[in-house]
Amino acid sequence: MKKSLIVVIVLVIVIVIAVAAYFVINNSKETNSPAANDANTAVEESSTTAIKLEFEGKDMTPGAVFSRDTFGQESSYSEVPSCAGQGTDRVYNYGSYEITAYQDGEQEKIYSVYFIDAQITTTEGVKISDDKSVMIEKYGENYEQTGNQYVYTSGNVQLAFIVENEFITSITYTLVI
Repeated sequence: MKKSLIVVIVLVIVIVIAVAAYFVINNSKETNSPAANDANTAVEESSTTAIKLEFEGKDMTPGAVFSRDTFGQESSYSEVPSCAGQGTDRVYNYGSYEITAYQDGEQEKIYSVYFIDAQITTTEGVKISDDKSVMIEKYGENYEQTGNQYVYTSGNVQLAFIVENEFITSITYTLVI
């Protein structure tokens, strides 16, 4: 029994090291030739740049400062136990999207942005109802998939898409704390 457990642990360690080495090698390759086409260039750039969300000139990236002066009057407001820290988070609904904000010292900051309908797009132009291929074209294949959820992570921000029958049904940006 102990030998089997040791063998399993060693195999897991070897697999983790092999996967890590693969990603290190592939991410450190430098190419001096021009990209074959614009689509490949867009995918490569989107895979390496930070995930940001700007909509109608407003920075909605999780971690950014939230202000009612900037976003205007919400259509509804609620409070929930905090996901980002202690206390209470505030949920501001603006019809097509919902912002959850948390208190960080003297400032209120964006914890997450949830898209409600196709009236709002990601900075790269992806919206609810788009085909999954649009997501991959704009963000690449460097995602983590769990079931029908596809998550892109950059720095302390995650961008999650729910895909059902090859169509995007949900988009959420979340701060990783």
